[in-house]
Amino acid sequence: MPTEPRLIESATSRRFAVTRDWIGRVTSLFHRLTFRIKRGATPAETLQEIGQRWTIDDKSRQMLLQYAATKPGAAFIDEKLQAINRAAFHRSAFVFNALTQFLFVDLAAQLTLSLPTLKALAVLANLVLALVAHLEMRKNFNALVAGPNKLPKRRRFLGLMVNPKYNRAVKKSSKPYARAAWKEKSLYRLGYFINAGTIFLGSQFIVPLERLIFPIGFITGKITGLFTTLVIIFDVWRGVRAGEDSRLAREREVAVYRNLNI
Repeated sequence: MPTEPRLIESATSRRFAVTRDWIGRVTSLFHRLTFRIKRGATPAETLQEIGQRWTIDDKSRQMLLQYAATKPGAAFIDEKLQAINRAAFHRSAFVFNALTQFLFVDLAAQLTLSLPTLKALAVLANLVLALVAHLEMRKNFNALVAGPNKLPKRRRFLGLMVNPKYNRAVKKSSKPYARAAWKEKSLYRLGYFINAGTIFLGSQFIVPLERLIFPIGFITGKITGLFTTLVIIFDVWRGVRAGEDSRLAREREVAVYRNLNI
């Protein structure tokens, strides 16, 4: 029976190929959801990795490569990469919180309230914050591709008079830092702390545990408690980090104003 081992081997190979294909899809989806650009690589490698996710034309790529050879250019690109990675992390975190709110939190039931829309509002609020973070990530990418704005001359008429266009340009360049500081402090930090509080108060599986057959309800309750505890710790940690990121953005805003020609 020489054909039987071949049939078994062929079936095993097909199953292995299908499994490998599904693992590849899940891995690709995970990398998309947990978007992160590696720092510390060469400018060419960094731009190549960015080009795998977004489209960069040859003109912008060449400009960034030349600018990255200078110290201000390397600092500018690294700053934008940090902003992109931070916004991408917020996006993934709030999508994760939305799933947690949907599956493991029922604040209305815990507070004995009849508010069926409370869960929907919590999920929607997290998705809105994820959308804000996604738009912030795209904005930082566009700023990276556009390159730094060249400031006009500090003084005009042979250095005898102050150039008001210079100060206006400096003030305009500080606005992204002010917006980033406000979002980190007033949106993201508040969102993480509210998520931590609501998960702590309303932790409950989407199906009431008393309706599950023993010991499934007991096991599910233990797993749910452990999972929500980890999510609470994560949200508190990210809320503290968001406050720190807001402080750093304010410091960068102040540093920009130090360049004013007064």
